[in-house]
Amino acid sequence: MQRSTTLLFLVLTLMVSLSHADVPKLDDSPEVLRGNWYYHWGDLPRDPASGQWQYQGSDWIKTDFPAGMPGRNGNNIVWVKIDLPKGSWRDPSLFISSVDLTFEVFHNNLKIYGFGEIDAQGNSAFEGWPWHVFELPSDYAQHTLYFRIFSDYPWVGLSGEASIGNTLTLLGSIYRSGSTGLFFVLFILFVGFISTIMGVIKKDRAVALSTGLLSFNLAIMMFAENELSQVVLFEPLLWRYIAAFCYFLVPGFLAIIVLAWLKEKPPLIARIVLVISLAFAVGVAALSIFTDFNFVNAYPYFDGLFIILALTLLSGCVRQFNKKGVTGKLMTLGILALFVSLTIDMLHAHGLIAWIGRTGQWGLVFFTLASLAIYLVRDGQQQIALGLLTQELESQVRARTSELEASQDKLLKMAREDFLTGLLNRRAFAESAANEVANAMRHNRPISLLLFDLDEFKDINDAHGHAVGDLILKGVADASKATCRHGELVCRYGGEEFVILLHATDKEFAAVFANRLRGAISEIEIPVNDQIIRVSASFGLVTINCDVSNVETPEKLVERLLAEADRVMYQVKIAGKDGVKSVELKLSQI
Repeated sequence: MQRSTTLLFLVLTLMVSLSHADVPKLDDSPEVLRGNWYYHWGDLPRDPASGQWQYQGSDWIKTDFPAGMPGRNGNNIVWVKIDLPKGSWRDPSLFISSVDLTFEVFHNNLKIYGFGEIDAQGNSAFEGWPWHVFELPSDYAQHTLYFRIFSDYPWVGLSGEASIGNTLTLLGSIYRSGSTGLFFVLFILFVGFISTIMGVIKKDRAVALSTGLLSFNLAIMMFAENELSQVVLFEPLLWRYIAAFCYFLVPGFLAIIVLAWLKEKPPLIARIVLVISLAFAVGVAALSIFTDFNFVNAYPYFDGLFIILALTLLSGCVRQFNKKGVTGKLMTLGILALFVSLTIDMLHAHGLIAWIGRTGQWGLVFFTLASLAIYLVRDGQQQIALGLLTQELESQVRARTSELEASQDKLLKMAREDFLTGLLNRRAFAESAANEVANAMRHNRPISLLLFDLDEFKDINDAHGHAVGDLILKGVADASKATCRHGELVCRYGGEEFVILLHATDKEFAAVFANRLRGAISEIEIPVNDQIIRVSASFGLVTINCDVSNVETPEKLVERLLAEADRVMYQVKIAGKDGVKSVELKLSQI
C-alpha cells in the first residue's frame, strides 16, 4: 500500500476534509498501541501436518512495547503478539515506525504482510529500516496478530511507534512528518548554498566549498532518513547505505573545514581525523562488498569513534579558532552543535535516553546557520544569542511557575478527597456541610442527611481480601455519585460508612432518593474467581423541615444530624439490615 500511494491521496483527503468540515463524525483518530504486547524468544513450533505455526502452549511474556526485550540469550528470532482494539475505522491499517530487522505478520494463520525474507533456517538479511503501513483484514479484531521478527543486530523488535487507524489518516501523518523533515533538508541546502556563494564572493573559496560540501552531505543524509524518501523510491537498503556512509564521512568533512580555516598553520590532528574517517568508510564498504559483514553492524563502532574523533578535533583546534575572533568562535559553536545533536540522536538510538524531538535536524540547521552567520554578522550575533537565551530562560521560569501552581492545586485537591474513592473526606465534608446548612438556615429550606453503612463488609474483607473490599468501596462511591444531583455533598465518612447531604430536599424526596441509592448499591457485582460478590447497606435518613434559626451554629446542627442519622441507621442494622429508615426532626428536638 505504501509503495502505490502518492501525494495525490493527501490532496484528495484535504478536499474531503474541507467539504465535510461542518459534518459531525465519529472519532476515528489513530490509536497508539502500548501496554498489551507479548513476546516469545526463539521460533515457535510448526504443526507437522499443516505446517502452520503453533501459537498456543508457548511462554509469552507481557511488555509495554516490544523493543529491546530482556532475555535474548543469543536468539535472532523473536515472536510478538497483540490483540488489536476494535475502533470506528473505515479501512483499518497498522503503522510501524521501524522494525529491527525483517519480519512477517500473521493473522488467523495467514501471512498478511512481510518485509525481507526469512529462510527455512530462520536466517535473513538486512533490508533497511523503512516505516510500514499495511491494511488489516476485516476480521482483524477477532484474531490475535502475530509478528515473527529476525535480527542479528544488537537490537531486535519494533522501534519508534505502532498505531492503528484509517489508512489515509496514517499516511497523512507520515507525510506531514516527512514534509517537516523535508523543510529541514531544503533549508540546509539553501543556507549551505548561500554560505558557499558568500564565501566565494569574499574570496574565501576553500572554506566556502568545504562548508558547502558538508551541508550537501548532511542534507543527503537527512533525506535518506526522511519518511518521504521511500515514497520517492522504495529502496530501503539503498537509502540506509546512503545515510550510513554520509554519517561515516561527517568527521572527515569537519576535518576538511578545519584545515581550510586554519590553512596558515594546519593542525596535525585534523589530518589524522580525516584519514581515520576515510579509512573507516572505505573499510566498511570493502567488508560489506567482499565479506559477510553487514555495514549496519558498523554503527555501534562508529558511534564511539565519532565521539572520540569529534572531541579530539574540537579540543585540538579550539585555541586556533579562538584566535580567529568572532568568526572562529562561530565555527566552533557550529561544529559543537553538530556534535552534540548527533550525539543525542546516537544516545537515543542506543536506548540510553528518550527521543528529544528533531534534535539532530536542529543541530544540522544550527551548523549551516553558523556557517552563514560568519559572512553576515559579527559582533551582533552575540547579542542575538543572548536575547534568545533570555527568552528561553523566561519560558522555563514560566513553565516552572505553571508546574508549581498545578502541584499546589493537586495538593489542595488531595487534602480534600478520599484517596481511594475520590469522594470528599471527613474534614472536607464537615467544612462544606456547615456552609450548606448555614445557607439552608438563611433561606429556611429543608435539609436532609443520609448516612449509610455497608452490611457485612468486614466479613467480605476477611474472606476475599482488602483488594476486593476496595473494589466494592469504589463501586459504592460511583453509584452514589451517579445517583446524586449535581452539587450534593457525598463523603466517605470512614471505613465502609458514607454520608450524603441533600440540599433543599424534603423528607419524601429524600426517602425516594435513599431507596433508589439502596437499589443501585444492591446491583453492584464484583466478580471474584468463580463467584459474584454483592453488597447491601443500611440507611439512616434524617430531615429538618422547619425554621432552625435558633440553633447555635451550623456546625452544631451538622453534628446533631449525623448523630440522629447514626441512631436511625443502627436501628436498621438491628432490624435486619439492607433497609432505609427515616426520621424528621422538629424544632423542639434540636
